[in-house]
Amino acid sequence: MLSKAKAVLSDSEHRHTAINAAIALAIRVLGAGMAFLFNLTIARQLGAEQSGYFFLALALVMLLSAVARLGFDNTVLRFTSADASYGYTVKAILNFALKYVLPVSFVFTVITYTLAPWIAESAFNKPGLTTSLQFIAPAIIGLSIVFLVAMSLQARHKIIASIPCQNIAHLVLCGAAVIVFSAESASTTALYFSLSLGVTSCFFYWLSIKNLNNTGVKPDPKKLWHSARPNWVIIIMSQAVQWSAPIIIGLFLVAEQVAFFSVAQRIALLTSFILMAVNLVVAPKFSAFNTNGDDIGIRKTALFSVRLLVLTALPVVLFMLAFPEFLMGLFGQEFKQGAVILQILVLGQAVNVVTGSVGLLLQMTGHERDMRLVTLISGFGVLISVPIFTKLFGAVGAASATAFFISLQNLLAVYFVKKRLGFNTLMFWQKI
Repeated sequence: MLSKAKAVLSDSEHRHTAINAAIALAIRVLGAGMAFLFNLTIARQLGAEQSGYFFLALALVMLLSAVARLGFDNTVLRFTSADASYGYTVKAILNFALKYVLPVSFVFTVITYTLAPWIAESAFNKPGLTTSLQFIAPAIIGLSIVFLVAMSLQARHKIIASIPCQNIAHLVLCGAAVIVFSAESASTTALYFSLSLGVTSCFFYWLSIKNLNNTGVKPDPKKLWHSARPNWVIIIMSQAVQWSAPIIIGLFLVAEQVAFFSVAQRIALLTSFILMAVNLVVAPKFSAFNTNGDDIGIRKTALFSVRLLVLTALPVVLFMLAFPEFLMGLFGQEFKQGAVILQILVLGQAVNVVTGSVGLLLQMTGHERDMRLVTLISGFGVLISVPIFTKLFGAVGAASATAFFISLQNLLAVYFVKKRLGFNTLMFWQKI
């Protein structure tokens, strides 16, 4: 076993992937820990009803921010990866995306703030949600900035900055404010969340363009839009799969059920933080290999990354499946009601991990349209099935439909990777 590991790591690309994945994983563990503590703080500080309002408002702005980014997330990642050494080009790509994304985000913020009373009372029948929606509306702008900046940093292999930008800094600031100022309502927490994003988005944008060289040329706008358009559909549908369930539960059930589902969902997502860590390393590699026409490099890196994922994620998955009541109980005794929800969602995330970085693999190799089809199928599947299953079986039904279509999305992506690139990521044991 040791000799095989040495043989695999003797390859410079595998060694680079493993080392950087380990660094990314360490930072991701920190990020996952911070996210877990943040959710724990919100649930314990606010209680089930108020935390339900906050998580519902958060799900709405996360979805709206995904729409407002116009598909530039992975476009920035792909094109910056190809020209990472050219500072002028890197900055131009990021600023081009922000030039279109920020006005759209601002419009969404104004609409959300203005329509908050109608959304809370007429759509969700939850008048107490109004102020939370108004205070969290500016977070749409902050989220749009930090996601795009994080993609630019990731493309340049600046993992130590990329992960805190996207997942850690604003959660730490907001969590600290909730504790220090003893927030007891969803609306106050929403305000702290928006302010935290305002601070972190400005700081990380400055950090991302600091010390860039002046080499390179302006990117071709047509190429950027050509990539962004299918990516937009991918992002919207992917986010719909992730965030529509708590919103739909909010439409049909009480705020406490939103809290139970949201907490279970966030715990389940901890199983995929390892996938996210590996993605940070391999996504720029896939883009660079594709630019150089190195199909062998793509295949070797993809299969090696799946092995890393299976090896590291399996213990986490088994622990969550075995002790769901313990994990949910950390957020309060009433949250133990969501134990079954957690187990169902973990199974969906387990398939996500085992299939590997198939979505990014398709997008980084120019097959965005295949991934668009995959996400359209899964996204519409969730939007159609979750309301039906929520009405019939409550939050457990919503979890079942969500887990099924997350699994289907990744299995369909595996099929297209096999069709376009000639290898099956599920057969990770095959010779690299």
